[in-house]
Amino acid sequence: MNIEVRRDWMNKLLNRRELDLIISYESGTPTRDEVRKLIAEKYGVEIERVIVEKLESMFGTLKAKAHIHIYDTVEDAKRIERKHILRRHGLLEEVKKTG
Repeated sequence: MNIEVRRDWMNKLLNRRELDLIISYESGTPTRDEVRKLIAEKYGVEIERVIVEKLESMFGTLKAKAHIHIYDTVEDAKRIERKHILRRHGLLEEVKKTG
């Protein structure tokens, strides 16, 4: 996978770095977990602090657009991100309803 950074800025109000990327790949759109791992390695942060907000394939190419948040702490991510996004990343426990 190859990453092209389109936009990189620090959102101090929300304690996160925001990235807009174009990801080139060989075959098959990469999973959110693969992208999280790649970003964590590239930016030297824990994978738990990396949130893939959006990942969509670009029609007819082997590229995808991605919007990524890298939080200062995991607690900031849990406080700010929407619950369904946290569930996708395994950062929010599912609450089972009983009978």
